[in-house]
Amino acid sequence: MASANTYDVAIAGAGPAGTSAAIQLAMKGARVLLIEEKKFPRAKLCGEFISPECLTHFKRLGVMHQMSAAGGASLSETIFYSRRGSSLAVPSEWFKSGTNALGLSRSEMDHQLLERAKNVGVAVLEEAQASLLVRQGEEVCGIHVKTGDVTRDYEALVTIDATGRTRALARHLDRPRANRRKNIKPLVAFKAHLENARVAAGACEIYFYKRGYGGLSGVEGGVSNLCFIVAANDVRRCGSDPELVRREIVMKNSRAAYTLADARARSPWLSVSLESFGRRTLVPARG
Repeated sequence: MASANTYDVAIAGAGPAGTSAAIQLAMKGARVLLIEEKKFPRAKLCGEFISPECLTHFKRLGVMHQMSAAGGASLSETIFYSRRGSSLAVPSEWFKSGTNALGLSRSEMDHQLLERAKNVGVAVLEEAQASLLVRQGEEVCGIHVKTGDVTRDYEALVTIDATGRTRALARHLDRPRANRRKNIKPLVAFKAHLENARVAAGACEIYFYKRGYGGLSGVEGGVSNLCFIVAANDVRRCGSDPELVRREIVMKNSRAAYTLADARARSPWLSVSLESFGRRTLVPARG
């Protein structure tokens, strides 16, 4: 008989990937443990634009009603603005006929997914850190989990690292590689919810400017989400002040200068350093 600390699948990270996997596995009868470092709901740096294809995913997970009822903004198009203000609009229904995209905060979306996971029987540990892999030789057998001052081992037939860029578990399996990219120009991403932004109704607006781009669209609560990426050198030049970066860099785009002229942050600014985009090299292991 399996012990209380033994699962079919253990997943580190309760973002969209980890929680979606946990829900689908639990709905198929698997005994699943989901480990999350933060306490939900929590703010997360993200563009907060949910494209129409994702709504099919929500239906499959049985959480579409909750997402629809969360009060997000219906987004019928994405409009791309060049630095000088010329634009190109892409209708949302190009990606799924008759369906709009959804502007919804990561705080709300991730919270609804996590509640659904609990409802389908996933064992959820919040404020718990997946620190190391449990290994027997070359085989992964579970996760060391630290909660406060207590560390406990959870065994699993399959272990999934869904911690995103931090790769909290996968990095322990990395092999040295000679082809690691050099001369990477680092970037910094910022995000806040704004009031009084002049974003077009039903639109996600994308602004291009020198060495970066940003996006603005409505979310729940009558506010707009501004998320933008700039070169780290430009951030340092602005004293790492997100408001100054917004004015001196993002608003060099003429459309952004208009939409953000009277906008004010209604949430704390979040920021994160980025080296690159794209997929990481996979590090599979037995288990």
